[in-house]
Amino acid sequence: MENPSTSNGESSKCPISNKEVNDEFNDDNVEVRKFHVLDEIENESDDRESEDTDTDVPEEEIEQMLDEALRGKKRKAGHLDGDIKPFEQKEKIILIEKGHNHFEVLPEGWIQVTHNSGMHLYLHKSSRVCTLSRPYFLGPGSARKHQVPLNAIPCLNYKRALDEEAEQQKKKSQNDLPNAKIETILENIKTQNLSPEQLRQYCEKLFQFKAINVMRFKSWSERRQYSKKKKQEKHLQRPTLPDGTKLITFPIQEDGETNGQNSKKEWIMNPNGKSYVCILHEYVQHALKKQPTYKFTELENAATPYAATVSINDMQYGVGYGTSKKQAKSEAARVTLEILIPEMRSKITADTKTGGSSTSKSQDQDLSFFDTIKIEDPRVAEFCAKTTEPSPHDILLTCLQRNFGLGEMKISYEGHTLKHQKNEFMMTVGKHTATVICKNKRDGKQRASQAILQALHPHITSWGSLLRLYGNRSVKSFKEKKLEEQEITLLQSKAAVNSPNFAILDKLKLELRKLKTKRDAIKPIGVFVPNENEKLPILSSSNLKGVDL
Repeated sequence: MENPSTSNGESSKCPISNKEVNDEFNDDNVEVRKFHVLDEIENESDDRESEDTDTDVPEEEIEQMLDEALRGKKRKAGHLDGDIKPFEQKEKIILIEKGHNHFEVLPEGWIQVTHNSGMHLYLHKSSRVCTLSRPYFLGPGSARKHQVPLNAIPCLNYKRALDEEAEQQKKKSQNDLPNAKIETILENIKTQNLSPEQLRQYCEKLFQFKAINVMRFKSWSERRQYSKKKKQEKHLQRPTLPDGTKLITFPIQEDGETNGQNSKKEWIMNPNGKSYVCILHEYVQHALKKQPTYKFTELENAATPYAATVSINDMQYGVGYGTSKKQAKSEAARVTLEILIPEMRSKITADTKTGGSSTSKSQDQDLSFFDTIKIEDPRVAEFCAKTTEPSPHDILLTCLQRNFGLGEMKISYEGHTLKHQKNEFMMTVGKHTATVICKNKRDGKQRASQAILQALHPHITSWGSLLRLYGNRSVKSFKEKKLEEQEITLLQSKAAVNSPNFAILDKLKLELRKLKTKRDAIKPIGVFVPNENEKLPILSSSNLKGVDL
């Protein structure tokens, strides 16, 4: 470790001078103190060298030479300048997608491309491995006993999608409103996964199978181990989105002016954490390209003095009543959603105890799905959007606000356009700089934020840890704090006369256990120990090389 007074004028990094440290440690009666190190500080910066690519020939002269060469080539070919079109039009065959499962995501490193034949190919960019069937991440599940996703078998998946589309056409009513569909994660697992028996029944139409005899267990211990694994089989499933995830998918009406290129034909919405008014507005705006309106009336009723009516295209739908206009508006939006989307009553409305929000935020969602996702995984932004978790850039802003303050840490952005429709995005936060290759600025902003978060937290590897630190459940809302205070106040009435209040004592024990667990989770990476010879504090941990004080 360098002496702070001899580090090329960088003594300002140490808040204690050498004289003060020596005076403290020269006293023999002073007890040796140790300090835990919770994080490292890196002052090394990467210096980038830029090469000068300027030439002596002006750019205008180069462009003139290229234009003359192009005109000469056209004259040799016997074409006039007016006969040559500025573009060449070709016909491309693409596959009409059917049966896309939004709950399934591609593993890390795999991308979907379209072959010249029109079929979809899946390419692993690092190894250059291609496959026609959709790959999926198995995780700790059994390779022999797990359920196979339906979209991993393209022919069967496409056939089922066509059958479902034909049934929907038969059941289609005269109503112009699109048929929305709400699907939970458990229902998706049941319908979009094939058991080994179902897969074999489908393959028996072309492939031939035979039955063979397998060996029995030779000992009682092996049978016991096998039964133990069967009990744990349900815990070794493939990692999927959290169990509470619900997605509302509905088609979007196409306008006559659009040419059909790069246009989304359906909209995906997660109702988690959104009010009924927000869900209704998002659904009507994207599905019908209209804006819902509300009409409020006052009633001569002391219990519900206000009423609200929702109108879409000058047609009245749901009517709600409440003690205030806000409550009546929320109730009217809920009734309208149950009219437009009948599944709202059984799958979303039934899960809420109040009409203010579509889900209860007090129940913590399972973040174990994000524990298998790395911080710099390019799929993090997509997962956060589907599970209503904060985006990587929002997590970065929360991190800077809590630890440094937004006024002290400034964020600077810089983007450049590269070849092959790619962009280079650079983000600088303090002394940390991240550069990523992305499709657009929005994607680059999220990817760069992930890289900065990884640099700020080198000892954290999973995105689930960052969500526990800076996610929605890291800060309690005002309503949750008020409920906790009311619970403690109610404990005072449970005490008997002239006896200890055991309810408050148990609550105190519970809070102390939570505090101990929180403190135990903070693990130091080293210890400051004073050196008796140099009278200066040094680091005793072997993994803290190059740390500046």
